[in-house]
Amino acid sequence: MQRDNRLVTFQTAFARNYELAASRFHAAIDEIDKTIEHLQKTKTALLGTANNLRLANDKAQDVTIRKLTRNNPTMVAKFSELTNRDATDAG
Repeated sequence: MQRDNRLVTFQTAFARNYELAASRFHAAIDEIDKTIEHLQKTKTALLGTANNLRLANDKAQDVTIRKLTRNNPTMVAKFSELTNRDATDAG
């Protein structure tokens, strides 16, 4: 009878330890899943930022003096002055 009692005690203790370990295992897996989800969101945000920087760079590379000054009365007058001065200096 005592042997049966020790077996039940062992099985009960083992089952308790198993449940604690399994619970911690599942909690760790859940934390890993949350971390992966967070990292994926961060990756998506960084990729979006990289795309915005690429677009901004493309626009900056497309800027010319002509585009900046087109239809700007002040700049048209300044360039006209320069053209007139160059023509006067050359003549």
